[in-house]
Amino acid sequence: MRLRAHHALFAGFAGIIGLLLVLVGILAETGLRRELIAFYGDELERELGLGEEVLFRSGAEDLDAVAHGLTRRIGFRVTIIAEDGTVLGDSDIPAERLAAVENHGDRPEVQAALRGETAFAERLSRTVEFRSLYGARAVSLPEQRVVLRIAAPLEEVDRTMGRARRAVLAAGGVALVVALLLAYVLSRLMLRPVARLAERARALAAGDFSRRAPLDVEVAELDTLATAFNRLAEHLEARLAELSRERDEMRALIDCMAEGVLALSADSRVVGANREASRLLRLPADPRGAPAGALVRQPELRALLGQALVAGFEAREATFEGRTLLVTARALDAGGAVVTLLDATELRRLERVRRDFVANASHELKTPLTALRGYAETLLEEEPPPELRREFLASIHGNTVRLQRLVDDLLELSRLDAGAWQPELEALEVAEAAGEVWREFERRAEEKEIGFQVTGDAAVIADAAALHQILRNLFDNALRHTLAGGEIRVRVAPPDDADGMVRVEVSDTGSGIPSAALPRIFERFYRVDPSRSRAEGGTGLGLSIVKHLVEGMGGTVGAQSELGRGTMVWFTLREARERVSG
Repeated sequence: MRLRAHHALFAGFAGIIGLLLVLVGILAETGLRRELIAFYGDELERELGLGEEVLFRSGAEDLDAVAHGLTRRIGFRVTIIAEDGTVLGDSDIPAERLAAVENHGDRPEVQAALRGETAFAERLSRTVEFRSLYGARAVSLPEQRVVLRIAAPLEEVDRTMGRARRAVLAAGGVALVVALLLAYVLSRLMLRPVARLAERARALAAGDFSRRAPLDVEVAELDTLATAFNRLAEHLEARLAELSRERDEMRALIDCMAEGVLALSADSRVVGANREASRLLRLPADPRGAPAGALVRQPELRALLGQALVAGFEAREATFEGRTLLVTARALDAGGAVVTLLDATELRRLERVRRDFVANASHELKTPLTALRGYAETLLEEEPPPELRREFLASIHGNTVRLQRLVDDLLELSRLDAGAWQPELEALEVAEAAGEVWREFERRAEEKEIGFQVTGDAAVIADAAALHQILRNLFDNALRHTLAGGEIRVRVAPPDDADGMVRVEVSDTGSGIPSAALPRIFERFYRVDPSRSRAEGGTGLGLSIVKHLVEGMGGTVGAQSELGRGTMVWFTLREARERVSG
């Protein structure tokens, strides 16, 4: 026999009422339990204050006796724990068994209390085998710092919840019977509104939170039910939106980290990766679900990812596609691991540069200092002929000048490396600057009969002192490596394309540089012929300073050379849009 419409409506209404009663019961039980736990927490906080006062007054004489005394006053279990997790006193454990009690240093409330917080935690005690609410606070005694922990058993809360549950069930049963009677009587009248309400409920269950129950029903109970339903839908919609927003914010935060973050499942599959991890490991657009071993082919790094699933580890180095990565991993209790990756390539490069710099600087300083000491000791211990004496003094003077130049260059490089130099840019004529600097070298050039020529001209945006220093270093290098009768030329080439960069070339007719050494001439202390450079007073830092100054003004630098036919060093600077007025 088929049911009539109002019978079906009656059955549906009964189901909805039952469901709402269950929901109300669950929410009421949850809320009541939360309130009871909060009440116990407040009580524990007061008892902690009392216990702290008692501990202060008793000192550290017999902490186990203090724990038992506190329990007799407040009725709750009291535990006193040392900073290293050792249980010093427990009111529920006889004194002779204290030594066998496991270390409590891993308890969350103990750890939080040692950080200076008043902490609470709810769990099953492994020591006394019943659920308790724990409250802990650090107490500083005259000779030590301990953690006072009070545990309130939750048996009374469970009994209260049982009584409340029975009362809710009884009240719900009565309400259900009354509601069903009324529903049966009014089912025909409410058939259409209830059908619409059921439709909205189905939509809510399907995840559509935009639809609301109608409020234009003439029956007040249905209006109340529809209002409650709508409030529930709004609350769920708001909560889901908040969770979605928090998830997006967390994702954005992780993506903005300088470290790569890679999450792995227990079976070594990628759960998630931020942008930096994807960049460092060359991961596909969506690596989720892919085996980590298939994405990372490098054996050393793949072995570290496998080890991360077993046990976490601190920073370890691994190479991947020419980069040095610092890998740190933490295994998760539920399985899987989180791995962080930090690109330390530049850091390692800077460390190598620092080591090389210290070694080279020490060597460069040691050579002239050794000569100075030797000549000075000879002059102090003996009375050489006047000619030899003058020769020794000339050597001492030469080495002193060399040391001065070396120290000046080191200070200049240190200033550039520290970022202390900020160029004061202005429009400058390159040819005019070259002429001014060359006047400092005219006497040396005349002694070696070396010619000098400037072709072309252009105005550049540069720091005047820096441009003079660049040209001075290039002219000095060219003079030292050009034989008598040679020539030094400066060529200024205006920009011939859209980049607006003027190219300045300083070339000589000297001995030239081997092609294998050419890429390294801008390194600090690098010399193509070390013995000759030292003999001529070079520090090995001139071209390095040139490179720093040019790049500091937004330009580039390079060199071309051919053995026996000379060397050409070039640099670029941005062209000044307006020529410098005479």
